[in-house]
Amino acid sequence: MFADLHIHSTESDGSNKPKDVVKLSKRNGLCAIAFTDHDTVSGIDEAKSASIMYDIELIPGIEINSFDGHQDVHILGYFIDYKNENFLNELKSISDSRILRAKKIINKLNELRINISYNDVLSFTNERFIGRPHIARALVKGGYVGSVKEAFDRYIGDACPAYVERYRLHPFKSIKLILESGGIPVLAHPGLLKDNNIIDSLIKNGLKGIEVFHSKHSESDTLFYKNYAEKNNLLITGGSDFHGIELDGKNLLGTIKLDYSYVEKLKEANRKYRNNIKNKLK
Repeated sequence: MFADLHIHSTESDGSNKPKDVVKLSKRNGLCAIAFTDHDTVSGIDEAKSASIMYDIELIPGIEINSFDGHQDVHILGYFIDYKNENFLNELKSISDSRILRAKKIINKLNELRINISYNDVLSFTNERFIGRPHIARALVKGGYVGSVKEAFDRYIGDACPAYVERYRLHPFKSIKLILESGGIPVLAHPGLLKDNNIIDSLIKNGLKGIEVFHSKHSESDTLFYKNYAEKNNLLITGGSDFHGIELDGKNLLGTIKLDYSYVEKLKEANRKYRNNIKNKLK
């Protein structure tokens, strides 16, 4: 039995609706998946309903886009209490900042005589999650660029004319937020970090696992981080980071098949963590 613990939908920057992602996952031979949309949990209820229909295990999750001052550090959260009020309030702050940033980017593009509107961008997403990929797709549709990559390279990428910095949590805060929601924080795709020296500090601040298996990891990345996880007594996870065939260029579902034994270890770690919390409250 195999799982994929890193999947996105249209509730963040994916191209498939939550229920369709579940259906595709079942079709690709997976018995369990984690829904890990960026900075939002809005798709989990729909995915849970679909998981019952298609008889596939659904783990509630999230991928929090964090920044340590030098590099992006994404933190995955598994078995989160996605109804937790404090958790949802923090996510709303992130969502509000995304909306403000998108409007600033669009204003800059308009100043460059690129006439796209906020509503043009919303045709590719919803207001709960709006980001540069959606603006890029609006630029393609408007005929201003030939591809999403060109949109980033010419206009909205880092240091480009319409770039606007965005609000992101520090990874230490992301870890704390996940722990406070009863979840297990795991470092996403460590092989993509510019500097992996931060991992030791993440562990000291409560990190519980590492995404060893990832679609963009080389064999040497996988071996290195598997050894690192075992040496530091960290949980091992893995996922395709599926965003949809349209965006990934191919179907990533099923390319990373995490043995279900790793899911069982993750579930056991979560049970122990939640029991410890209950005992402390007695």
